[in-house]
Amino acid sequence: MAGPARGDGELREAIRRPLPLAYHPLYRFYEGGSLTRQFRGLPDRKDDWWSEDWVGSCTRANNDDPEGRPQGRSTVGLPGGGEVTLQDLVEALPEEMVGAAFAARWGPITGVLVKLLSPAGQVPLHAHPTREWAGRHLGSPFGKTEAWILLDTPGDGLEPAYAGVGFAPGIEREWFADAVRRHDTAAIRGTLHRTAVQPGEVYVAHAGVPHYLGPRISFIEVQEPSDHIVIPETSGDDDDGATMGLGWDLALDMIDYTAAGQAETFARARQLPRVLRASHGSREVRLFQDDVLRFFDATALEVEDEIEVSDGRFCVAVVASGQGSVEGDFGDLPIRRGETFALPASLPVRVRAGREPVRVIRCLGPAI
Repeated sequence: MAGPARGDGELREAIRRPLPLAYHPLYRFYEGGSLTRQFRGLPDRKDDWWSEDWVGSCTRANNDDPEGRPQGRSTVGLPGGGEVTLQDLVEALPEEMVGAAFAARWGPITGVLVKLLSPAGQVPLHAHPTREWAGRHLGSPFGKTEAWILLDTPGDGLEPAYAGVGFAPGIEREWFADAVRRHDTAAIRGTLHRTAVQPGEVYVAHAGVPHYLGPRISFIEVQEPSDHIVIPETSGDDDDGATMGLGWDLALDMIDYTAAGQAETFARARQLPRVLRASHGSREVRLFQDDVLRFFDATALEVEDEIEVSDGRFCVAVVASGQGSVEGDFGDLPIRRGETFALPASLPVRVRAGREPVRVIRCLGPAI
């Protein structure tokens, strides 16, 4: 839990350096988490229902933990001891944390939610609303377009890891709604295009598009900062939770029933990263296509030597591989694979490779 209210000076001191973000597990609707804990360098533990690691989150989950406690919002440590929620820090110092232009457009928020996910099996088929639908029915300025930056895809030994995205031709709403009400899992799962996935690939599931991933796959999820979700693949034990209390008639209207061929579907979903800049034998690569940037952004710092970061944008940073350091007026912060931290917009840094190259994923809010 966050501590008592902190003074302005203490908060300003805190953001003069990168803000480490600890492992932050949430209790969710599917089992997983073991590959995430391995990535984090934590002790091995079998997959369980604490399956999602929310990184630098200012978003409350739509489900509480088993003890009835709210979950979702991240905390950060303060130099003098104690901690504060990242949300409180952003609200107290919006210009320093997210930048004046971003705060003027969006308010005192980061505009992005980052997760480390590793489902044990296939995640149930689900979908998320567009911004327009969420505004009309949920009173939210955000829908939930999301992206997957794949880290590891071992599969479960029985079949390779895969992604399902978008309806195949011939799926109509009336037929799908009937399958949902009958809880016909096989029929529901069979509605989507599927493709095998590999480490390093990047996919986007646009709002409204039904999707799933699995089994035994580890990835960074970058998404709009909401927890809006409808889960048509359900046992029927909690239809209220599966529809966010909306009921199936309305909830199924959230889904995009547009059908396309497999090649067209994955041409839109599969992202083609492109180099933004190169410096000192290192480079920054944008991971998403232009049509995604109004929802969120992400770049990869592929550091063989060193690279400066001073674009005045807040980010949640995930060290995807290697080891090195982040340097600035604060000194030298060693980093390694599996570590995560927040970088305030007002904090220029230099990322330097160590004994091996380091790859850091910068997860950012929507482009202005």
